[in-house]
Amino acid sequence: MSGGMEGDFDRTVVPYRLRWRPRGVHPGAHPGQGDGGDGTFRALVPLVARPDPRRIDLRASLRDPFEGVHVRTFAPRRATTVAVLTDLSGSMGFDSTGAEVARLAATLAASAGATGDEFTLIGAGDGVRADAFIPASRRRGLGAQVAATLAGAEPAGMSAQGLATAAERLPRRRCLVFLVSDFLMPQADLDLTLDALWRHDVVPVVVRDSRAEGDVPAWGLMEVADAETGGRRLVFMRPRLRARWQAAAHARLSALESSFAARGYTPFHLVDRFDPDALVAFLARR
Repeated sequence: MSGGMEGDFDRTVVPYRLRWRPRGVHPGAHPGQGDGGDGTFRALVPLVARPDPRRIDLRASLRDPFEGVHVRTFAPRRATTVAVLTDLSGSMGFDSTGAEVARLAATLAASAGATGDEFTLIGAGDGVRADAFIPASRRRGLGAQVAATLAGAEPAGMSAQGLATAAERLPRRRCLVFLVSDFLMPQADLDLTLDALWRHDVVPVVVRDSRAEGDVPAWGLMEVADAETGGRRLVFMRPRLRARWQAAAHARLSALESSFAARGYTPFHLVDRFDPDALVAFLARR
């Protein structure tokens, strides 16, 4: 993806929380499933219910008028995997789109590292892109690598059908997936991709350009480009044409919202530029 990028990507961190309790053995920041010897205190239970003498609470046991023996139980805290699955088809090469997606992905990589979670990047267009793949890792400092990787991965191709195939590279255990695309794809391709991600917690990130949605002057000559084919042509913009553009954009976004809502997903809209504060507010509402 082309576009200038500045700043230390590993310093921008956004908090996020999971809507499920992860399994696994790696300690982390998220409340996990089951019981553990570490983590957050959960409750006192009778020894017969949890026969673990190592967790006996002497003070609570001595205070019990029925002389019961009580043990402490804990909710373990576990790590998960955060993934950015990004569309690298030709339409994603529009203007500064690439640089803004790179900023988003780098911020999520830094956030996962700061939280103790794994992070993986998978890019796809017609197929999975080997030049836009970073396997799951817990090491810090991934933000700059993610930004550089996406800076060198030019969008190309006529479709984003590779996103469904790319989903197969995700861990089998449930993870948090940011699906980044302009979603300018047939409904069948969108359904195929979302179906492939059924086991994961998916956050669709809808990349939008306000000019392409009709945020342009009512009158004047404009050169428009088809990002998939590279074709260009001049258009004489006028109020009626602009209104049609805006209506078509609104209808497309409404259809997208319906597709996501049917699966319980709420999308984050990246309009023109990536705003970390807007992402923080969005994640806080999930």
